[in-house]
Amino acid sequence: MRKFFIIIPSCCIILFFASTAPCVDEIIIITDPTLEETPREFKQTKLNSLKNNLSIRGFIQAKAATDTHNNSGNEHEHTFYSNAGIEGKWTFEGGRNYIFASIDSEYLWFGPYNDEEDYDLDLFEGYIFWSTNSIDLTVGKQIIRWGKTDQISPVDNINPQDLREFIVPDYENRKIPDWIARLRLFYRKYTIEGVYIPFFQPSRIDYFGTDWAVYQHLKEDIQVSGLLTSENVPPKTFKNGDWGIRLLRTVFDWDFGLSYLYSWEDLPYYKSFPIKNLMLDGSASSASLVSALAGPANVNEEIEVEYRRQHIAGFEFETIVKDFGFRGEAAYFDRQSFLMNNLASTRQAVYHYVIGVDYSGKNDWYINIQFSHQIIKNYDSKILYFNRNNPSLCGEISKEFQEGYFEAELKYNFALNQNSFYLSPRIIFSYVPNLDIMLGLNIFEGDSDTLMGLYDANDQIYIDFKYHF
Repeated sequence: MRKFFIIIPSCCIILFFASTAPCVDEIIIITDPTLEETPREFKQTKLNSLKNNLSIRGFIQAKAATDTHNNSGNEHEHTFYSNAGIEGKWTFEGGRNYIFASIDSEYLWFGPYNDEEDYDLDLFEGYIFWSTNSIDLTVGKQIIRWGKTDQISPVDNINPQDLREFIVPDYENRKIPDWIARLRLFYRKYTIEGVYIPFFQPSRIDYFGTDWAVYQHLKEDIQVSGLLTSENVPPKTFKNGDWGIRLLRTVFDWDFGLSYLYSWEDLPYYKSFPIKNLMLDGSASSASLVSALAGPANVNEEIEVEYRRQHIAGFEFETIVKDFGFRGEAAYFDRQSFLMNNLASTRQAVYHYVIGVDYSGKNDWYINIQFSHQIIKNYDSKILYFNRNNPSLCGEISKEFQEGYFEAELKYNFALNQNSFYLSPRIIFSYVPNLDIMLGLNIFEGDSDTLMGLYDANDQIYIDFKYHF
């Protein structure tokens, strides 16, 4: 094979740091196909190299759910969800760096009466990852996880969530990718991480028309006309971007982290509600609204919704001792929005911490227990669903059987001072290669003035098929 030599003065190479080294010629060797390798063979070699560095996989999912009992005429008794995705990862420079992209097709339907549906086909994630021994940079549409705890994580506020079915989807599946630039610097046992989110994206919620919507089936229940929502979303400009910094340090076998995030709240702030002098009795449920309004209403104004800035300071820790993992988080929010009984919002400072322990032991048992405590500073008694102190116990218990082909799992969340809870028992079958079949329940219980009790009528039984290829 012939070799071509190009001589380039090293003083013409631009370096990240200034150098006073003398200018010395460098030799770059460029290969080209010759007698030993034809152009076609050379091209095929390049294609094989590209193929070896490219991995593609995907999944197809279908989930059907039905309510365990019918509570009202406008309730959606059935839910159908389907999702298909494909992702590709191309590595280069010896596998250290890569480009990742995934496309999702998602459909969500509630019915059968006054049915509602959503369909999306778009780029789910798409980013480039570049690294050296002491630095890495990720730029693109992605999900970034801060914090150490599960299900409830006061420090994890980078990505918005899909809350169209409240907390029924698992926490990791509710995350919505965002356009983010992340830079991490590694020095000894320290990691410094910086993130910048140029464009605001709120969490996904429905205001009307579903069992999980903010105002549920209010329009149908009271035959209201003219009731619309006006959202004032921050303009997509760089000056409106979110940014944060995180410092991680390992001390002996303990991982510690400090973080600060300046961001927009993902959930809306309700500036005003058009029906004046409205005072709800502890709940914004459709039944409570029907009782307060006492009949049909004609509303000419809109519900004004906007988004507000907040500062979040966080702390996290984690360690492992034999079969036990200990972890925790704490965060201070200088302002957080809460809905009041006049259906407008107030903003209060919040302290929130979570401590937990998990056990991965013999016989394929996994037990996770977390205690969460949210404290609202300068509490206002008009706030719906939350007390000044909001302690809860949440976690997961699971066990595998028959070498992992069968798994029983229970996820739980108990509000300790509100007489309400959420339970999600499920069994997962994995006998067929690449196919997971899940059969489960979603159970909400509580008084009408509690957050879990708001969805007391939404208990479901479901079956979920997910095939990986």
